[in-house]
Amino acid sequence: MRLTFDHGLAPFRFPTTTVMVDDHETYLGVVPLMLDPLQRLRSYSSPRQALSDLRRLDSRAVPGGGWLYRWREHPSPNRELMALDVDSIARTMHDPSRFGEVSVVVVDQAMPEMDGLDFCRQLDNPYIGKVLLTGRADDETAIEAFNSGLIDRFIRKNDPRAMDKLQQAIVALQQRYFERAGQFVSEAMALGDVHFLRDPVFVPVLRDVLQEFPAVECYLHVNPTGLLLLDADGDGRFLLIQTDDDLRTHYEIASDLGAPLEVLTALRDGTALPWFGSRDGFYSDEPGAPPVRMIPATTLRGEHWYHYALVDDVAGRFGLERVVSYRRWLREQDDAPAG
Repeated sequence: MRLTFDHGLAPFRFPTTTVMVDDHETYLGVVPLMLDPLQRLRSYSSPRQALSDLRRLDSRAVPGGGWLYRWREHPSPNRELMALDVDSIARTMHDPSRFGEVSVVVVDQAMPEMDGLDFCRQLDNPYIGKVLLTGRADDETAIEAFNSGLIDRFIRKNDPRAMDKLQQAIVALQQRYFERAGQFVSEAMALGDVHFLRDPVFVPVLRDVLQEFPAVECYLHVNPTGLLLLDADGDGRFLLIQTDDDLRTHYEIASDLGAPLEVLTALRDGTALPWFGSRDGFYSDEPGAPPVRMIPATTLRGEHWYHYALVDDVAGRFGLERVVSYRRWLREQDDAPAG
């Protein structure tokens, strides 16, 4: 398992849980053995119990949530301003329960308590992807449900490639879950200074990074601006991304504070990006401020000119020692008592 970005970058991504509902407990026991071992499945033989738990868990319609709030001042009686707390996006990584968020349900059509389509109708979260498992006799019903938008995929249980198709469907629907939920954030940030989220030139850049560093989590960060990437063990990298305007701002601040010539030259030319250890991501002349690291940069032209670099050794900067990694969380779920 690693992140995939097929339709643009998302401002946040992390592994989520797939709920599987089938009244045949033997089938429920076999399926996890045939999927990606890092794919978290939560199985139910009772659809009513599954629905009850999903409602009790109150799966968030926007993953992470809590970063959008009403601004205190109103421009007019008929208008309201909304504020976006971007820092809270990265703080999501400190919430161990993030991995328990349900993004996909896989449900059998033929069950005695409730059929699969009725189950899908009763789901409250519109972002959750729905996969229906069918028999041959259910094809017409499944096609009608797919065409109406009630389900997103249907797979015959007797298909020789059923497990491959199920794995592909889960990955695609989990990706779509975050694309839909993060669309507003991406569009709002692009109206400001964070343009790369909506710029297609960065999709292959991130794909290349993920070939070298198999991240399973991704969080937008500003000051410094870029993407914080975490792998399944909680190790991190930071894809530092600066525009020409960003570098000019950094240059002015660093110059006013008497930064070394090496730092000023790099900021002016964009050949290397300084990694400032200060909390706000800018140069600091305070006593005891961390030394500036110079990271070789690559320049890329898209809707803007960008300069980017992959930064390692970021655990201290982002407090990664306090983060519960995905692999650790999976072990804790395996060790937890049943029920």
